[in-house]
Amino acid sequence: MLSGWILVLVGAVLCFAGIASTHIAVLVSGFGLAWLLADGIGASAGTALVIALAGAIAAWVLVRLVFKAALFFVGGLVGAVIGARLYTLLQPSGGSVVIAVVFVVAAAFLSGWLANRWSVRTLLVLTALGGAGLMLSGLARTTSSLAWLRAPDSAVATVIMALLWVGLAGLGWASQRRISARRLPAESSGARR
Repeated sequence: MLSGWILVLVGAVLCFAGIASTHIAVLVSGFGLAWLLADGIGASAGTALVIALAGAIAAWVLVRLVFKAALFFVGGLVGAVIGARLYTLLQPSGGSVVIAVVFVVAAAFLSGWLANRWSVRTLLVLTALGGAGLMLSGLARTTSSLAWLRAPDSAVATVIMALLWVGLAGLGWASQRRISARRLPAESSGARR
C-alpha cells in the first residue's frame, strides 16, 4: 500500500512539474523507471525503494556526465517509463522479458530523439505522460479495487485506463504549460536548441 502512494507522489511530481527542472525530471524518471522494473521482477517494497533510489542517482549521474546530450537522455528516461507502462497495458499478464526490454528501449530511444529534436515542448508532453502513468500504476497498488489500473483484464478496462491516462496527462500538460510559460515562447515550434 505504501509503495503505491510513493509511486503516486513520484508520478504527480513528474506529471505536474516535470519540466520545471531538468534535475527533477531526471531524478523522478530514474526513480520511477527503477521502481517499475524492480516491481516487475517481484521485489519487496523496501527492496524496490532502494533500487529506485539507486536508479534515480544513477540516472542523474549519467545525465550529468553526458550533459551535451541531456535532452536526449531525459527524454529517453521518461520514454522508458512510458514504454514500460504501455507494455504492461498491452501485455497485462506477464509476457516475454526480451520483448519488454526491446519495447522499453525503443520507446526510450524514440522519446530521446524527439526531446533532443524539439526540446522543452516535447519534454512537457513526455513528462506529463510518464508521470500520469506512474500515478495510475501507484493508485493500482493502494487498494485491490483499483488493481485493474495496473493490468486491465478486459478491453473495456483497457480503454478506460487509457482514457484516464491521457486525461491525467492532459491535466499535467496544462499545469506544466502554466509553470513553464516563460520558457516556451522563446522556442520556435521546429527549432533545435
